[in-house]
Amino acid sequence: MTQLVPRLKPRLRPLRDIRESHKGNTGQWTSTGTDPQFVCEFTWLDLHTGWYMISLSVEGSSVVDVAKFYIDRGAGFQETDAIELPYQSRKKVKRIVKLERNAARIRFDPQTCSGSFTVQELTISPVTFKFAEDRILKKLMRCRPSRFEGTVAENRSLLKAAARQNGQSYQTVLEDRYSALFARTFESQSYSTWIDQVEILSQPRKVDVAEIENNDDRPLISIIMPTFNTEPDLLDETIQSVVDQSYSRWELCISDDGSGSNGTIETIKRWLQRDDRIVASFQPGSNGIALNTNSSLALANGQFCLFLDHDDLLAQHALFEVANCVINQPDLKLIYSDEDKIDINGVRLAPHFKPDWNPDLLLAQNYICHLVAIRRDIIEQAGGCRSGFEGAQDHDLLLRSTRLLKDAEVAHIPHILYHWRMTDNSTAASAQAKNYSSKSGVAAVRDYLSGVQPSATVEQGKYPNTYKVIWNLPSVVPQVSIIIPTRDRVDILSQCINSVLELTDYPDYEILVIDNDSVEPQTLNYFAELRQMANVRIINYAGAFNFSAINNFAVEHAFGSVIVMMNNDIEVINTDWLREMTSHAVRPDVGCVGAKLLYKNDTVQHAGVILGIGGVAGHAHKFFDTDSAGYFSRLHLTQNMSAVTAACLCVEKRLYQQVGGFNEKDLKVAFNDVDFCLRIGTLGLRNVWSPYALLYHHESISRGHENTEEKKIRFNKEAKYMQQQWGELLIADPAYNRNLTRVKEDFSLAA
Repeated sequence: MTQLVPRLKPRLRPLRDIRESHKGNTGQWTSTGTDPQFVCEFTWLDLHTGWYMISLSVEGSSVVDVAKFYIDRGAGFQETDAIELPYQSRKKVKRIVKLERNAARIRFDPQTCSGSFTVQELTISPVTFKFAEDRILKKLMRCRPSRFEGTVAENRSLLKAAARQNGQSYQTVLEDRYSALFARTFESQSYSTWIDQVEILSQPRKVDVAEIENNDDRPLISIIMPTFNTEPDLLDETIQSVVDQSYSRWELCISDDGSGSNGTIETIKRWLQRDDRIVASFQPGSNGIALNTNSSLALANGQFCLFLDHDDLLAQHALFEVANCVINQPDLKLIYSDEDKIDINGVRLAPHFKPDWNPDLLLAQNYICHLVAIRRDIIEQAGGCRSGFEGAQDHDLLLRSTRLLKDAEVAHIPHILYHWRMTDNSTAASAQAKNYSSKSGVAAVRDYLSGVQPSATVEQGKYPNTYKVIWNLPSVVPQVSIIIPTRDRVDILSQCINSVLELTDYPDYEILVIDNDSVEPQTLNYFAELRQMANVRIINYAGAFNFSAINNFAVEHAFGSVIVMMNNDIEVINTDWLREMTSHAVRPDVGCVGAKLLYKNDTVQHAGVILGIGGVAGHAHKFFDTDSAGYFSRLHLTQNMSAVTAACLCVEKRLYQQVGGFNEKDLKVAFNDVDFCLRIGTLGLRNVWSPYALLYHHESISRGHENTEEKKIRFNKEAKYMQQQWGELLIADPAYNRNLTRVKEDFSLAA
């Protein structure tokens, strides 16, 4: 289709974090920080209402990145209005956008990391609706073939019908469906590229393997593999992946559960003749996966037992990595690794890069899954696998085993060591393939809780094989003090307080409004109204804004044994938010508790803090749709995080005081909550993030951004303090994974 319109080439004027090398439309530049920004200037034509196509080519500091465009429609540059354009270095990418009104200014952020880059091409071209529609429909058909089948005309009719049904305009529906393709930034590079360029560099050297092989303390690893009517070719490949291991001190323990397939039996017997490290038993009838796994365990002589499904594959160095762990950390009793899936064509996909030991996440989902190796005496002490939990027998065994372990006895290997086969009957292909597994999982978690907190209950989560644990409050419900610092802006403060008063069903709480020198008459009048309420107090704090000092001051005045720190731009969504947060905060092994915070457009603002993002910390899953599953369903799973935001943070008062509260000397404004959570962690406590405490956060309405030289200096000083104080953790967040990006907040692959 011919496009008879001008291509507008904006002049790029550096705005932030950019050192200029060349002036003009394109050229070479250096980003001095993680948030480089240009303002686009158009010399002869303003951008009016209509459709446009952005064409971009950047040779960036990383292989792939994401550029952002911000349209100033009169209210400044808003993060929630950002137009994302993922790109691969030196390759042209395009995106159709619609402007609703004249654009006063456009900001262009070329990359998300420091370093040199070249803008090879940037044009913003007006296009007709017909052109935009055709391009969008073809893009939808290409990227969502399961949803958009048929011809362009048929899909046009499909979207028009959806628009009528939803009471929306066709153009709005068209734009929304198209924008959704960009809503989640794609992986920082394709997984196949990551395998070729990153994974290969982490492979052990021959000298490393030889050192382990010659070590007198090298463990015997028993590979536990129950079989039942396994397709011979797949079984051959599975056993071959064991035989091909670079580490040689292993035994493969096969128990066949009365297979009616001669091919399965013949394959096993053939391998018994080939390698004397393979042993097998053949059951006369089928007893189920749990008992058959126990039959495999009965053959084991190794110090560690590693579980392998009968049609999956081990990475070549899987056993080496496990043995290396055992030799270097002899006190370990459970070891697990990252994993991916492999399709029927042998293509690897869907890598799962897991956090380190995360007990709350294990209650919500069997995130450990594969590869897992457990010391044999622990398995025996736990009682092996149990009937009645089929479909989740591995989760049940993990829960009973970890109940016997200390945190330091669990290790995570951040390498893909296991390839989970996607077949028609495999849960790797579809969780629905074993629809009984979710019910078994609920039973397994319930059984675990019965020995930890019998009053706790569990129900099935939002997705198959996920679970929601409900921790009950003590019989004497603790009083909660909700601390809300503020200065004027009665419009947002009243929205916050009204939502707490109207929507919170918790039986015993007080609200402490900490007034930091408010002067507006409307605010003072509102304070007078609040003073008439029995559970609201106004406490004055005079002087310069110091978020840490204000909260420390407030905690000293709090009556509650539990504290909730809350920004004045928070708005409650679900009524049980405070019960949910408090029920975690009073658990003996828990420190800080964080909530799921949304922007007003129902995208995620906060889902826990990831250390190292942007140099210090960032928010997990930022800008994801609230209904999105997130990374392996984590947006809907209670889990342990290294830190959570003080925009809505719950903690026991005694713990707050035990660590000395917030650092009001070094961290007056930024990162004080992250530092506080990490200090709480040094007490041996876990911080928890819950998706079931749901609130809006109208971020930075009241205090604004770091947009003055003074604020920037202060921010950089506080960031430097964090890097000096917590440098090691900022490099390797145990609730994250080193193979995932520390540039963006979307769990994409690290370059």
